[in-house]
Amino acid sequence: MAIDLSLLGADVAAIQTKLAANEIHSVDLVAAYFEQIHKHNLKGAELRALISLAPVDSVLAQAQALDDERKTSGPRGPFHGIPIVIKDSILTDSSLGMTTTCGTAALIEAYGGQNADVVDLVLKAGMVILGKANLSELGLFKADPPNTGGWSSARGQGLSPYVIGGVLPNATFLGHSTPAGSSSGSAVAVAAGFAPIALGAETDGSLVQPASRAGLYAIKPAPGKVSAKGSLGGFLYASIGPIAKSSKDVADMLSLLMGTDLSHALKGSWAGLRVGIVSYGPWEAASFVVEPIESFTYQVQKQIDEAASAISTAGATIIRDVPLQPFWKLSDDMQAEHEIDIEELWDADFRNEFESFMTLYETSPIRSLADLVQYHKDHADVCLPPEHPSQSLLEGAVTGTADPDAAAKVKQVQEKARERINAVFADFDLDVILSHCDGRMASLAAAAGYAVASFPLGFADFNGRAWGMNAISGPGGEEKLLEVMSAWEITFPEARKAPRLRSPTESVHTSAHM
Repeated sequence: MAIDLSLLGADVAAIQTKLAANEIHSVDLVAAYFEQIHKHNLKGAELRALISLAPVDSVLAQAQALDDERKTSGPRGPFHGIPIVIKDSILTDSSLGMTTTCGTAALIEAYGGQNADVVDLVLKAGMVILGKANLSELGLFKADPPNTGGWSSARGQGLSPYVIGGVLPNATFLGHSTPAGSSSGSAVAVAAGFAPIALGAETDGSLVQPASRAGLYAIKPAPGKVSAKGSLGGFLYASIGPIAKSSKDVADMLSLLMGTDLSHALKGSWAGLRVGIVSYGPWEAASFVVEPIESFTYQVQKQIDEAASAISTAGATIIRDVPLQPFWKLSDDMQAEHEIDIEELWDADFRNEFESFMTLYETSPIRSLADLVQYHKDHADVCLPPEHPSQSLLEGAVTGTADPDAAAKVKQVQEKARERINAVFADFDLDVILSHCDGRMASLAAAAGYAVASFPLGFADFNGRAWGMNAISGPGGEEKLLEVMSAWEITFPEARKAPRLRSPTESVHTSAHM
C-alpha cells in the first residue's frame, strides 16, 4: 500500500511517530524504500549509492514480524521497524543475503561468515537492513593520488543527489562535484530517501565529509567508543558512526552503538555555550583535494559570518579566528621534528589488517592482499579503468613491511595534537570549535583521537552541492557535540533540504537551483 510519508524528508523520529500511531507499518515502509531505491540507484538519478540489496522477500518478512511484535509486546526502542543501510566495508553474515565488497569488484560475490558487532546491535534493536552502501574503494586506500571520492570498481561512480551535472571529468578526488568519501554511499542513500539513517565508518573524514556533501548530520565517535570488530578500516584510527537527518537520530544511534544513553545531551539551546570559529584561510582545502572556486569561497565565508551572528543572537558567545593550528601544520611539524609521516599512519598495517579481515569471510576468491592486487590486474577493464588506473598503495603494501613502531608513533602524534587542541580550548574557555567542512578538522581530530561532527549549513550557488561545518569538542566530546548539534538544528532549519532527483546528464545551465 502507498504510505503518507516523504521519504526524502522524514527522519527516524517522524517515522516512529507514525508507526506508533498505526498510520503506517514497517512492511509498507520497507516496500516504499525499495521502490525509491529501484527508481534512483541504477536508474533515474543513477546515484549508485548501494552496491547490494537484501533479498526483498526476506526483509519484508522481517518487517512483518516486527509489525506483529509491535502489536503484541510494543516496540523494542526508537529503531523498531526502521530501515537502515550499512557501509559495505562493514561485514554482514551470509544469512542476510548481502555480500561485503569493501568497494572492490574482486569481492562482489564474497559473503561474510559473521556480522560485525554493530550489525548485531542494529538487528537486535529491531532495524531492517535494506542494503550495503557504495564507498570510495577500500576507503581510498588503493591509489596515490586517490581515486575520485565515491568511486568503486564494485558499483562505479556514486553521485551526489544535489550536484547538477554529475561528477566532472576533471574533478579532483574530493572535488565539488563528487559526493566525497569514503562513506559516500551511506550519505547519498539517506539524502536520496533510500533509508532514513545509515552507518558509515571513518579514519580521516570518511563520515563527516560525505555527510556535509549530502546536507546531513553525522558524528565520528572517538576511536574505541564503538566496536569496530568486523569492519575494514585503519585499526589505529577507525570508528563507526551514524549519518542522519536530525540530531535526535544521531543521538539515538550513537546511544545504541556506544551502549550509553546520550539523549540528555539534546538541550536544543545555545545558552551558555562558547563557540570558537577558526579563520578560513589557513583551513582552506588544498587545491589538489578540492578545486578552488572563488565565488564559492566568498559564499562560504559570508554564510559563516551570518551563521556566527545567528548563533550569537541565539545566546552563545562567539570567538572568531581562534588560533587552532590546521592539520597541515601538525603534519609538517611531526615530519620535521620526529620524522613521522602522519598520513602513512592512517593505514599503517593495511596488508595484515586486510588479510585478517578476510578470515571472517565464509566464501571469497580473495584471501590475501596479493590475491587482490592480481585480481585487479586480471580484470583491469573493471578494476583499473583508464580513469582510475592505479593501485599503487596496494602494491606498496604487498611488498612493504609493517612499521613496528606505528603504535608508538600514533601515541606521539596523539599527544602533540591533543596538546595543541586542549590549549586553545583552555585559553578561550571553549565548548566547541568549528571549521568549514572542506578543511581538515576531521584529520586533526583523528590525529588526536577525538570525536568530530558534521552540521549542514548551505548549498553552493554554482552547482548545488551541500556544505556545512565540522566541529570538535576535545576529550569525551560526543555529548557536547550532540548538544551543539541540537541547537544548530533549531537555529538553521533551512540547512536541511530535500534534493530534486534528476538525471545525472542534466546540465547546470538547463536546471534552476533547488
